[in-house]
Amino acid sequence: MPRPGPRLVVDAALALAAVAGLAALSARGTPAPGIEVEQADLPPGVDSVVVHVAGAVASPGLVTLERGARVADAITTAGGGLPDADLDAVNLARRVEDEERISVPRRGDRATRLVDLNRATRPQLIALAGIGERTADRIIESRTSAPFASSDELVTRRLLSAKEYETIRDLVTAAP
Repeated sequence: MPRPGPRLVVDAALALAAVAGLAALSARGTPAPGIEVEQADLPPGVDSVVVHVAGAVASPGLVTLERGARVADAITTAGGGLPDADLDAVNLARRVEDEERISVPRRGDRATRLVDLNRATRPQLIALAGIGERTADRIIESRTSAPFASSDELVTRRLLSAKEYETIRDLVTAAP
């Protein structure tokens, strides 16, 4: 049997590439089964958010709320605070964001639960949601030049975005 010429091999390779490209383009709008696709914004018309309520609430877990809801609404939807819940440690008036975690501490646990930005170790900072090794190192470096006067300085010093700060706002403090 004669061997195919170089021109035939090149033509076959180009045809295969074209078919593969068309297949990739047609499948582009539909992810393969088992692959999770993350969307930055909710589709238009979706007016709800899902948040994780943890700690001293009657039914910890995921709750679905209307867009614009407040932390107080999330806690109420999770069955309300337990008798030993320290609701003063949580900003009940703050608006919640989709995929946020709200932690309700118990009375007496507040001091041990809050992470002091001026004294926290690298592992303690990394344990906070959204804080990785690099950000923890930047926080530690920043406080050596000037201690934090308030936790809001994480944003003003450009260590965290406002959205990232909102997720840990109730978990951090800046003690003198």
